[in-house]
Amino acid sequence: MVVSSAASVGEVCVAAVKPQTGSIASQCPSDCVSTADAERAADMARAVQARVGMLRVVRLARVEHAIRAGTYQPSASVVASRILDAAEIDAHLHATLVG
Repeated sequence: MVVSSAASVGEVCVAAVKPQTGSIASQCPSDCVSTADAERAADMARAVQARVGMLRVVRLARVEHAIRAGTYQPSASVVASRILDAAEIDAHLHATLVG
């Protein structure tokens, strides 16, 4: 390493800092905060919940119709898988809420 100047650290720092021209606000991008996005997201969530609720009602009506007609024959492996999935979700929720 070769030192080409013997300037002190204070002189180097002062020389490196140049005064700002114009206001700081004009140089920085402005950030906007709006509650409109949160309201739109809440509206979208309510719409999705309503749609999912309606789809569930339709699906349950089909299952009920199949049960009454005697044509409902669920697969044992699918039933077991769904039971295990529900137990796993319950365990995660319990762990999250308790611990």
